[in-house]
Amino acid sequence: MSIPQLSVFVENKPGHLADTLATLARGNVNVLSFTIADTIDYGILRLVVDQVDKAKELLGAGGYAVVEHPVVCALLPNEPGVLAAVARLVAESGLDIEYIYLGTHDSLLLKTEELERLEGLLVEHGFRVLGPGDLS
Repeated sequence: MSIPQLSVFVENKPGHLADTLATLARGNVNVLSFTIADTIDYGILRLVVDQVDKAKELLGAGGYAVVEHPVVCALLPNEPGVLAAVARLVAESGLDIEYIYLGTHDSLLLKTEELERLEGLLVEHGFRVLGPGDLS
């Protein structure tokens, strides 16, 4: 049930993020969720898109380094405390979260080494976990 996420290495200079996103826009690829973590020289742009293969092709042709990783995407009710409850649930399970970010339509994206275990934990506690077919 995991979904594909693209990690794109973007030079940390004015306009480079805009250029990266414009590359996808020109190809009619819709960005559904994203986050960026920066360092002094570059940023890692993490994206969930509606057309993964096309996005990889466009970005690769544009000279970007792109890596695909599976992540868990769960829908959360838009209520105070839900994010804290999920974080506590995952912590108490002993799972280690590599990174986490909010996505579109009240979704939460999580990366861990044990994706199936995380998916099962979330479903067991009443959260809907999305698969690739749910992204369009």
